[in-house]
Amino acid sequence: MKVNRWTVARRCVQLAVVALLASPLWSREVFEGTLASASLLGLKLSDPLATLQVLLLTGTLSLSLLIGSATVLIFYGLLGGRVFCGWVCPVHLLTDLTDLLPWTKRLRCWPLSGKTAALVAALLLSLLFGVPAFETVSPIGIAVRSLTFGGGLGALVLLLVVLTELLLARRAWCRSLCPLGGLYALLGRVGPLRVAYDGGRCIHCGRCSATCFVPEVLEPSLQSGAARVTAGDCSRCGACIGVCPTAALTFNCARKTNKPKEVER
Repeated sequence: MKVNRWTVARRCVQLAVVALLASPLWSREVFEGTLASASLLGLKLSDPLATLQVLLLTGTLSLSLLIGSATVLIFYGLLGGRVFCGWVCPVHLLTDLTDLLPWTKRLRCWPLSGKTAALVAALLLSLLFGVPAFETVSPIGIAVRSLTFGGGLGALVLLLVVLTELLLARRAWCRSLCPLGGLYALLGRVGPLRVAYDGGRCIHCGRCSATCFVPEVLEPSLQSGAARVTAGDCSRCGACIGVCPTAALTFNCARKTNKPKEVER
């Protein structure tokens, strides 16, 4: 079986992130903080959603928080917003691994549209209760704090995520419930890095759609003959590129788009 080099690379990055998050348990020289606010080798990094909640609650931002948030936005803006989801988020790694379990008694489809509503709800609840609502209940934040500072609550939250995956729907949290994913999906619409499609090379084997955990993001572009996948929900995981036998799918930063070819009469 051919090894998907993009999946291997992504697993290495995901595990490196987990190691960094757990590193304060034995050393604070390289990484300090959580995914909400951290310092990596002195570079300040801040979650844009957490920063937005702070701004709504206080009306002000510290310079370090502003710089950290701008750094993250620029980085993910260039690569594509949901790169965070596919390559960095520990919960996404968990759902990747849950996919390997031999369990089929769940819904096979889950809508993508809920994340934007969840984003709006998180901001409104923050204003209503006077606390950063998403940071309080987020499986990402709870799991990361457990990795960083120790504790068993994170294990319980992760177990609930796994049970949701197995009993309710595949990728339920990532696809429809995560406000942070909703924010990055909006950012992903403008990122220059895209999955590019060469229809002349495609043999329509269907391997790309089978490996993509959001095939409704990939398939419309392939069916219309578009040159690039433009949906913000693409996480740039590279899985579809790695399984394509004819290199019809690649990454590029070109702005060119193909118009669907007219059918000859």
